[in-house]
Amino acid sequence: MQPICFFIFFLIPFLSSSQLINYVDSSGMKQGTWQKKYNNGNVRYEGFFKDNKEIGLFRYFYEDGSLKLEKKFFHNSTAAAAHFYYKNGNIKSSGLYVKGLKDSTWNYYDYDSVLVMTEQYVNGKLNGVTKTFYNEGSIYEIKNWSDNTLNGIWKQFYLNGNLKMKAQYNNNNRDGEEFYYYPNGNILSSGFYNNNLKIGVWQYYFEDGSIDTTINFNE
Repeated sequence: MQPICFFIFFLIPFLSSSQLINYVDSSGMKQGTWQKKYNNGNVRYEGFFKDNKEIGLFRYFYEDGSLKLEKKFFHNSTAAAAHFYYKNGNIKSSGLYVKGLKDSTWNYYDYDSVLVMTEQYVNGKLNGVTKTFYNEGSIYEIKNWSDNTLNGIWKQFYLNGNLKMKAQYNNNNRDGEEFYYYPNGNILSSGFYNNNLKIGVWQYYFEDGSIDTTINFNE
């Protein structure tokens, strides 16, 4: 009888500690279920830790209790798929974190969950193409990035899909030949930029294609 009593006595502290919330072990590592609350008593976030690493699904909430963010951890907790939400429950943005930094393609949505923008990241920096969309789904703007710096072609489009503007960035500065177009496809203006400044001769046209004005920005 005595060994059984001893076993139960030994087991009780173990069960109690395993059921604790916000438990930190003797090595200072978070273990088990963690939960934080707002002053009004509603949950701020909840999730599960093992040896200080987030495991599986973490959920974050607005102060009124509605879901704000879900992060699902994988690859030994070094990466997480994230989904942000508006208070009405619709998706706000989604993407991937790697080592706590934005990575790969991120999508952004308006309040009605219509896609309005996509971005590409590497190690938390914009790298690749950013696309912005009209509410009805057609492309509005395309920009190119390298390490958070605008580089390469920049385009804008009319709602009907026709090209509105074509330019180029070099290290965040407008550089090279730039065109603006009327909705019918005819050129509205053309000329060159150098280090964000218009240079040389710029031509401005009427919608029928005839020349309106010529300006020499070097004079």
